[in-house]
Amino acid sequence: MNTLLLSISYLCITFMVVISTLTSFYNNNYTMVIKKTLIILLVAISIVATAQEKPFQFGVKAGPNLGWFNSSSDNYKNEGVDFGGSWGFVADFFIMENYSFTTGFDLLYLNGTMSYPHNYKHDTSSILVPGSLKRSYRTRYIKLPFIFTMKTNEINKVRYYGQIGFGLSILLSAKGNDEFTPDNGDEVITEEHNIYDDLLHTRESIIVGAGVEIPLHGSTYMRVGLVYDNAFVNILRGNNNVDTSVKNNGRNSFVGLDVCVLF
Repeated sequence: MNTLLLSISYLCITFMVVISTLTSFYNNNYTMVIKKTLIILLVAISIVATAQEKPFQFGVKAGPNLGWFNSSSDNYKNEGVDFGGSWGFVADFFIMENYSFTTGFDLLYLNGTMSYPHNYKHDTSSILVPGSLKRSYRTRYIKLPFIFTMKTNEINKVRYYGQIGFGLSILLSAKGNDEFTPDNGDEVITEEHNIYDDLLHTRESIIVGAGVEIPLHGSTYMRVGLVYDNAFVNILRGNNNVDTSVKNNGRNSFVGLDVCVLF
């Protein structure tokens, strides 16, 4: 009963801190975002330390992903999927035997391509050329996941798990491979740009995952599963330069394969 009460208390506190963190982000209080992220980790460690004989488990992970864009603005179109990947560190803090709070960090390489109306300006001319810009976004983030993991008991020596949670990603770098097609039929122009300042420097997402956990030796396990990471906040800055009443809008999401070894 005490463990159950601790678990409920932890989940309530985590929920309140995540909501408060989002509020701080929207108010551009990034220092407070970092402080409240640390609070979540401290609360998790303090609660689970009294809940289990083995309160935590650590590991490493890596895997490929397929990224794409969604947009709520007219004439902003996704252009297929792009390969990316991630690697990082995993920490499971057990609330009960089959329930844990999973966090850590991922170095996330997230790519996607989108096209939208654009006015191109030549370096040697002040004339704006109307057309369509197809931009491939090549981004790199540090992602901090806050995930609730649920596992079954062993079934034929393996466990099945499900995950749901929240991801906060911090942008490290961003490049754009541009392909501009003029409306007048002139030659297609290709360029590469540093687009770090064209993107918001944080990315918020809902994370859902499922897979299997396979025992290897002793307390060492391999966790293999699929994860769906859906961004729910626009990551693009500014307005479209053809119709300035239209805000640039895009949300980069991905489906990935997670392969993790836990010790």
